[in-house]
Amino acid sequence: MKRVLILVGIPDFDYTNQMSPVASFLETIKKAFVAEGYYVEFGYTKSLANRKPEISHKQRGMKSMLKKGLKNWPWLYHSIAFRSYFQRQAQLTAELSTKARFDWVVEFHTVGSTVGKELAVKWSAKFAVVFDSPTEEQFYDMHNTKTWHWSHIVNSEKITLESADNIMAYSPACESHIQLKYNLKAQVFVLPCLIHKANTENSPDDENFNIAFIGSFLLWHKVEVLVDAFKRFNKEYPQSKLQLIGYGAEWERIKNKVENLGLNDRVEMPGFVSEEDLLLYKRNCSVAVMPGSNWYGSPLKLFEYAQSGIPFIAPVTKTVSAIFADNEHCLYIDAKYEEDSLLEKLRFLMKNPVPRNEMAVRAKTFVNTNFEEDVYARKLTALLREG
Repeated sequence: MKRVLILVGIPDFDYTNQMSPVASFLETIKKAFVAEGYYVEFGYTKSLANRKPEISHKQRGMKSMLKKGLKNWPWLYHSIAFRSYFQRQAQLTAELSTKARFDWVVEFHTVGSTVGKELAVKWSAKFAVVFDSPTEEQFYDMHNTKTWHWSHIVNSEKITLESADNIMAYSPACESHIQLKYNLKAQVFVLPCLIHKANTENSPDDENFNIAFIGSFLLWHKVEVLVDAFKRFNKEYPQSKLQLIGYGAEWERIKNKVENLGLNDRVEMPGFVSEEDLLLYKRNCSVAVMPGSNWYGSPLKLFEYAQSGIPFIAPVTKTVSAIFADNEHCLYIDAKYEEDSLLEKLRFLMKNPVPRNEMAVRAKTFVNTNFEEDVYARKLTALLREG
């Protein structure tokens, strides 16, 4: 039986975390290979996952204070933090290399990682890469700084992609980016990232107008634009409610903004919720919004909205617009006038339930036809295995 190792180069990554989009997508890849008769393992190492140094309460407090202080100097903070990170990444490679030989290595590429490439060389295995993002660009988007390790971050992506036998990119824009930047031996295949999870049939009541954002609170998702647009919308339509579901680096800032705008009674921020509760939110959602994204971001949540038949509003990015059509599957936010444009789209969908529902049906049909679970699984294994 052919053996496949699926990994992400994060030393203590939790492959069982259902809240993690990466873990969920890796599980999707695993199921696809297993369905075709392959033996599959994740790149999990028990020693790294369980290694938590025992420190006293006083030491923990001092460490927290030091960490808080260093964050005032982002370049220094991340230079120190990623020194340890890359050391543990090297240890991950060393520990995984003690496993019995695998025939394929599939890596979801992340910052600084050459783990998959090194294992593939050791085992003379086929090497497939899922290109999630330009790592140095994503790093800067997240941390707003470079680090002492910048050349390591940049070079690791070059080494990984130029060593790959097959590459999966999320969109034509991502494909063009790496084709122009690197000397690739691999063929690059375009396939959007998609997670098949439990869905519901969207059926909101007529009395309330529930607007939802489901996802990570990251700077480029521009949740603050949605909050500002909602404040204006709610003045016109007091029966409306905003539900911001999920968590992330920007959650506290958005929470403070909601409080400062006096919207506590109209905006719900439950953080992460169970899958059962998430289905209830989806069922009662009138409109879902993805207020922003970076150019390379995979629109996972838009697929999720479409799968449950929820009408949605999306940002115009190269990746999103390569998949969904404006006025056909969704409404797009004008990038030049984001808040005003989003408000205009919300008004339109509020006043026009028939075209709103028709658009949702078209999006659901499009996704079900082109990305049905079995069809998607076969595409995944085909491009990651043979190309």
